[in-house]
Amino acid sequence: MDFHTIFSGGFDLNEIELIVDQLKQTFDGRAWHGPSLMQTLKAVDRAKARARPIKARHTIWEIVNHCSYWIEAVIQTLRGETIPDIATIKDWSQMGESQEDWDKALERLQGSYKDLVKLIQDSSETSLTNKKSFSFQGQKFTFTNRKMLHGISDHNTYHAGQIAILRSQKSE
Repeated sequence: MDFHTIFSGGFDLNEIELIVDQLKQTFDGRAWHGPSLMQTLKAVDRAKARARPIKARHTIWEIVNHCSYWIEAVIQTLRGETIPDIATIKDWSQMGESQEDWDKALERLQGSYKDLVKLIQDSSETSLTNKKSFSFQGQKFTFTNRKMLHGISDHNTYHAGQIAILRSQKSE
């Protein structure tokens, strides 16, 4: 049995399909680890999204905006755009006020995810080894598209956990 068969649950998937499958599971699927990002957002209304039940921590809404930002950053990177210095970016944007603003934040998250999946599906396996560089606090980091795509799935999982914790907290 080869690598792809073992990690694809017995299905014959190429590496692009495996990455898309992983992204789908962590974003809106039935992940083996627990709820996906979108599953943790089910039944979160505007008030719950704006609540700050743990002082000095981000709200669900801020996390949603942050996740959208980074999915969009991955899209830009895959399209060959320059990655800004991490110290100069604004990846924790302000919350809106209305239910319409909350709906738009969720639509942005879902839209960026769909755009990323389409871009990955249109990519070649050889593009996974393309290298990207960025700097953070004066240090330069280099990584492959493969690592970045696995990283955005990890990012979704991490923040799904945060949202699950915030949902379980009572607002002060």
